[in-house]
Amino acid sequence: MQKNVLEYLETIVDIFPDRIVYQSQADSISFLEVLRTARKLGSLIAKKTTCGQPVAVIADKNIQTPVIYLGIAYAGCYYIPLSTDLPDLRIQAILDFVKPALILTDDENFDSVKSKNYPYPVVCYREAGQIEIDEAELKLRHRKQLDTDPFYVIFTSGSSGIPKGVITSHRSVINYIDVFVETFGIGSDDVLGNQAPLDYIAAIRDIYIPLKTGAKTVMIPKSLFSTPVKLFTFVNENKITTICWVAPALSLCNELGVFKETKLNTVTKVFFTGSIMPCKHLKVWQKNLPNALFVNHYGPTEITASCSYYIVDHPVTETEVLPIGCSFNNADVFLLSDQGDEVPMGKTGEICVRGTGLALGYYKDKAKTDEFFVANPLNGTHSERIYKTGDLGSMGTDGMIRFHGRKDFQIKHMGHRIELGEIESTANSMQKIRRCCCLYQETKSVIWLFFTGDTDSKELSIYLRQRLPGYMIPRKFIKLDEMPILTNGKTDVNALKKMMEE
Repeated sequence: MQKNVLEYLETIVDIFPDRIVYQSQADSISFLEVLRTARKLGSLIAKKTTCGQPVAVIADKNIQTPVIYLGIAYAGCYYIPLSTDLPDLRIQAILDFVKPALILTDDENFDSVKSKNYPYPVVCYREAGQIEIDEAELKLRHRKQLDTDPFYVIFTSGSSGIPKGVITSHRSVINYIDVFVETFGIGSDDVLGNQAPLDYIAAIRDIYIPLKTGAKTVMIPKSLFSTPVKLFTFVNENKITTICWVAPALSLCNELGVFKETKLNTVTKVFFTGSIMPCKHLKVWQKNLPNALFVNHYGPTEITASCSYYIVDHPVTETEVLPIGCSFNNADVFLLSDQGDEVPMGKTGEICVRGTGLALGYYKDKAKTDEFFVANPLNGTHSERIYKTGDLGSMGTDGMIRFHGRKDFQIKHMGHRIELGEIESTANSMQKIRRCCCLYQETKSVIWLFFTGDTDSKELSIYLRQRLPGYMIPRKFIKLDEMPILTNGKTDVNALKKMMEE
């Protein structure tokens, strides 16, 4: 029985020892080199920790970072990934909250991390080169581990302003990677193009699928996403076959007209996630990659990357809104009412999930864990946990779930229940709109719409009035030069809320 992610690596290294597994612009590393270095790191970390302790990782998106993650796992510990792009105060707040046994960092950032004078020992990647593998200690640590032990804790934004740490087990990651590879036929000949920061949930596909399949992951520099012609050239030169990018990254490529100047020659699988994919942009991708597989993904960090998918099996129309689809194998996505009853077909309810993919809970936050990870009210025979996502959806007669926005984004305005996501989707269907975000200022009962694009507030208002009831039309239209974006590619909602307060 496989009980941790490391067993992927130990199996695949016998088949492809010298094959490159991670590659960046500057460097690359083979499966055998990953195994040796991770085991050395594990031996080093084991000298400074006890089994089951948290270890923070402050590092860039490079080939060293995944090896550090694996080294921490070899030591029987779990990792807390922290990108160097994060503000110092946020990193400090997370470290103070977690109190890690160690901080691991890559070669490039060692001096910088040391200069912060954190009250935790700092270990550099290069130190592994001086260490002999302690076979006996690693064997002991492996023996102590369970598949339900934590593998990592990813911190996401919290509604209170304090980041919340989602704890995920080895078993959840193994389940997800196995199902993903089986569902979409990822094989040893595939080359994955990594867009997501390595401390972001979407990156687990790029990091761990190669360990299962023998595929390769190429880490795409963040700077290329603002110059799509160079991005596409990079993808072609590296023979990337599979991309799993946040929807805004795909949309931006089309917004900047990249397909008019060049094309993608090697991509055969396109997965998009993170937010709604506007079909006006997807239509262009389909036209330019007519033989590619396009898949919409849905799922929060709390269920290990994604729990449902929709294969786009037809040419989309510009105003179409894609469903989030059906459950992955070994997951169950369903809808509940506020009273805990199953929602009838066609009616809106809260999207809930059960299955192996569920996180262990929130780090050091039992109250929040108990609020969102609850007993399944539909199960009257035994204790079963489900995760309440806070998202709204409905089930169509085709068995596909439609996403209707956040539960906390469903507002009561002028006596009507309004889903802000519907306003966003309608605005996004306008060709001249690049990106938008709809928010509600409850204290003044005002709907705001922030947008970027080649239109103005008047034209956008007219467009919406032709498609939505009057009570759904925003009172405030704010045109921005650029939408504030988080490092994971999503809209920075808190930055927009500050604009509403000014």
